[in-house]
Amino acid sequence: MAKPIDRAQFAAEFKLGMRSLAGTVNIITCRHEGHLYGMTATAVCSATAEPPTVLVCINRGSTTHEAVARAEIFCVNVLRHEDRELSSLFSGAHGSNMRGEARFRAEQWEKLATGAPVLKNALVAFDCRVVNRMAHGTHTVYLGEVQQLLIGRKGKPLLYADGQYAKFASLANGEPLPEGLDYWGE
Repeated sequence: MAKPIDRAQFAAEFKLGMRSLAGTVNIITCRHEGHLYGMTATAVCSATAEPPTVLVCINRGSTTHEAVARAEIFCVNVLRHEDRELSSLFSGAHGSNMRGEARFRAEQWEKLATGAPVLKNALVAFDCRVVNRMAHGTHTVYLGEVQQLLIGRKGKPLLYADGQYAKFASLANGEPLPEGLDYWGE
């Protein structure tokens, strides 16, 4: 007879295992009823090339989730490795005084087809209209058909792996991330 699964232990092991997946750091933005919303996310990927579509996963507890659900638009702003502070800002790491629309004062933003905020200095920004969604667990998976895109400044993407920021070059040769070493910096 199989041993029962300890759900709490399984959840902890799952989270530990997911830390092994390096991800590009993005800011998901939305404009709804004149207000700006944004959050840092790594759960983003391409879905299809025809039509051009991206997939994002957003926690249903976030204010950005509610805005995307109602406005049915979002923009994926892919961050450069120099954008660590901006990522932290949109993750809520800067405290309560930098929440909501105050976060957008740190950089220059513009609008494309949908009106969602587009980071001028992003590596690339995908301005999307929601074409499908699926609720699962704590998140909603959104499929967004790209309406317009901005190819921004050249550079390398900001990555997140094993609970820390990393530059693309730090992972280029398959080298493991040393314990406690911060890869931010040149």
